[in-house]
Amino acid sequence: MMRINRRQLTSSFLAGMAAAAATANASPQAPPAQETPSDLLAAAKRNITSNRAALEKFQLPMAVEPASSFKAF
Repeated sequence: MMRINRRQLTSSFLAGMAAAAATANASPQAPPAQETPSDLLAAAKRNITSNRAALEKFQLPMAVEPASSFKAF
């Protein structure tokens, strides 16, 4: 087993930190595009429609449905 002394460990740690900092600053990300409320609404409707279509492919008996009751306090 290879033995590492404290100085080697510190230098390798610092080298790793420097490499991580260099790669983080090398490619800055573009800010996310601002979506309008109408775009968000259209995306939500498409998501609901696709989820409904995926769920309609499966036939589940009523016994599989979870029994739940919601009570207001």
